[in-house]
Amino acid sequence: MHRPTWIEIDLNALRHNLLAIKKRVGAQVKILGIIKADAYGHGDYEVGSVLLNHGVEMLGIAILEEGIQLRNKGIKAPLLLLGGIFEDQIDAVIRYDLIATVYDLKLAGLLSKRACYYNRVITVHVYVDTGMGSIGVKYDRTVEFIRSLRDMKNLFIGGIYTHCSCSDEKESSFTHLQTKRFKEVLAALDAIKIGIPLKHMANSSAIIGYPDTHFTMVRPGLSLYGLYPSEEVSRDIGIRPVMSFKTRVIHVKNMEPGDIVGYGRTYRVIKSVRVATLPFGYDDGYNRLFSGQGKVIIKGIKAPIIGRVCMDQCFVDVTDIKDVSVGDEVVIYGSQGLETISVEYVAKQLNTIPYEVTCAVSKRVPRIYINQEEK
Repeated sequence: MHRPTWIEIDLNALRHNLLAIKKRVGAQVKILGIIKADAYGHGDYEVGSVLLNHGVEMLGIAILEEGIQLRNKGIKAPLLLLGGIFEDQIDAVIRYDLIATVYDLKLAGLLSKRACYYNRVITVHVYVDTGMGSIGVKYDRTVEFIRSLRDMKNLFIGGIYTHCSCSDEKESSFTHLQTKRFKEVLAALDAIKIGIPLKHMANSSAIIGYPDTHFTMVRPGLSLYGLYPSEEVSRDIGIRPVMSFKTRVIHVKNMEPGDIVGYGRTYRVIKSVRVATLPFGYDDGYNRLFSGQGKVIIKGIKAPIIGRVCMDQCFVDVTDIKDVSVGDEVVIYGSQGLETISVEYVAKQLNTIPYEVTCAVSKRVPRIYINQEEK
């Protein structure tokens, strides 16, 4: 038994999406699967395991704690820590064999010193800021930085990378500029005979729309989960949504004119209606802005949310849907019959991005993995 509000994660769709990405970039380009933020709400261990079983060479995480959790669950593959580290986290980075992103010589020096203490060689990737403006070595100082980094003991520069700030825009001149800057850094390193094995730049939208950003490795995130970063990104890659958000009807009642639905008395019944109560709300990650605005799918028909979305419940008008009863499956995001409510559509309603929608699904909502491979 699991709670009757749940997320379904379709592992067949995940495998399909990975294959589509591999086909797009070609056999010579390695894949770093982004599973930070609990794989955007999909489950980092479960997703990471599938990706590694199907040829992904490395996984990308954002914070130290994500790496520790994955190691404790048995993931042994290379884990690139994308978000940077603090001095007091260095010992844990070494202990859990994480690949640190470096961009500060003082911090790199401390990492080298601790690596020597433990008699370990630590792999690092250099993050080049070509215009994102976050952590990273400024592109015009990268060669000097790497010269200094090479002199530090027990550090191996296994990769160099940058990140696109607006590759989800069609024909982004700034993405072309970032690519040019990164290529100039790589050329300058080649000129002085500094070879770095892995060179990566492309996120999901760049994988799809900017093939000159692929280099030796790409970093798909959202596209692995069958979603597109923006409406401007081409749909020709053929990915499928991995996540569906579902619940079940917990109560149905007839209501008459003058009756009230939900907090704040915002919805007053003006004609006889049949109202279904659903056992999910904003603590499950369903935004309160959907009060009186959202829709769900019941028996293959879209039903409107009425009244305010509560912490643990919301209400829908099912007057026009025949024979709705307790226990009926309800689709919040996903498809049922001929109807679909996509994550991208939900994001547009909320004036946000698909990343936020899937990441917002609460940890109290169980993830149910379907189409698992036989062991």
